[in-house]
Amino acid sequence: PGDPIPPARATTPASTAHVGSAGWTLDRRDGPVSIYRTAAGVPILIERSASPIAYLGWFVEGGAAAERPENSGITMLMARAAVRGTTTRDSQRMAEDAENIGAALGSATIADGFQWTISAPIGSLERAAELLADVVLRPAFRADAVDSERAVMLADLKAMRDDMHRWPMRLAMELAWYGDVYGRSVSGTEASLATLDAAALRDWHEAHGAAARGAIVCVADGDPDDIAAILARRFSQLALADGSVASAPAWASGAHETTDPRDKAQSALAMLFPGPGRRDPARYAAALLAGVASGLGGRFFDVLRDQQSLCYTVMVAPVVRRRAGAMAAYIATSPEKEDAARRGLLAECARLAAEPVTAEELQRAKTYAIGTHAIRRESAGAIMSDLADAWLHGDSLAEIAEFPARIQAVTAEAIRAVAAASFDPAARVEGIVRGAGRAV
Repeated sequence: PGDPIPPARATTPASTAHVGSAGWTLDRRDGPVSIYRTAAGVPILIERSASPIAYLGWFVEGGAAAERPENSGITMLMARAAVRGTTTRDSQRMAEDAENIGAALGSATIADGFQWTISAPIGSLERAAELLADVVLRPAFRADAVDSERAVMLADLKAMRDDMHRWPMRLAMELAWYGDVYGRSVSGTEASLATLDAAALRDWHEAHGAAARGAIVCVADGDPDDIAAILARRFSQLALADGSVASAPAWASGAHETTDPRDKAQSALAMLFPGPGRRDPARYAAALLAGVASGLGGRFFDVLRDQQSLCYTVMVAPVVRRRAGAMAAYIATSPEKEDAARRGLLAECARLAAEPVTAEELQRAKTYAIGTHAIRRESAGAIMSDLADAWLHGDSLAEIAEFPARIQAVTAEAIRAVAAASFDPAARVEGIVRGAGRAV
């Protein structure tokens, strides 16, 4: 939307090579980010921050994208179990070493990738880097750690089925992207998790963990060259794999629904429509559309809850993935009002597609989006995550700094165009947790 915004100019210094197995090379400086390469070609992204806490992570594209239904959840289980012990540290030693330097280790898995991260006081950065490298390169996958993390994931699956927001959304995603990892939970299923043992995790780690399309990302208050030398030495055994991004998954043909009846006094309905993906410029307009529609002051809340008394809560949000995207609409209502709530939700989606939003709605959504972005940039941990996301899944690192300008460039007509392209009732899928209609 709006006029194209030129990318930020990157400066390329004279080649600075530090050779050897732990060698590194300064590739370029891209705005506030210094980009290096290890001797094996693995990128190291460093941004200086005034925070007393250093944030460091190994971020990988892939993993879950390679899963099959029979081993779904293996990436998350691998990432979680790795933090529980290595070949040089058992779980107790791992916890003690992290505590001694004030560090916090963690992992996360999404459909497009996974990560291992650590945060620690800047004075403990080298020790934190050694600890994280041990997790990344030498996980032990001891049986007790695997069993413990599997139990946590099984408990989360159970909790998800009792969640009146997550579960209908999950049902809708299974319909929208049937057969693709985007349609499956990265937590796997009870059946798939039961088949995963330490040997399977070791094989998966060898294939996807330490040889991958990934990046080392660090946000810390220190000289970038000094930090690069530390990280290149500690992570010298990482290998960079070429990898490839699969094609976009096919969207469900025609309107479909999945219903889960429950003995509850509430029904929850999640609708998914095709929407902009991660690299589609229309995602900025989609984000503002959600800002106009959602929230206590949003259009949907005002019309469907306050004026028509059709729901307890209602929201619209983009679902942005690397290879595809969706627009999600969610409404929680009394079981006897389900049909009316559905009609109301579809009517408001149709109105967004037919009429441009007002100037006041547009400005309020822009102010909120830009303000939220600015607040997020105050967190060094969020800066690290944003760098990794832009590098692995975005067009360039410049998109981070360009965010306010791209939001400001969105017009009311651009929002209407996104709504018109997305909100086709014949293309929607629905996940429904249907209550029994008991009196509250």
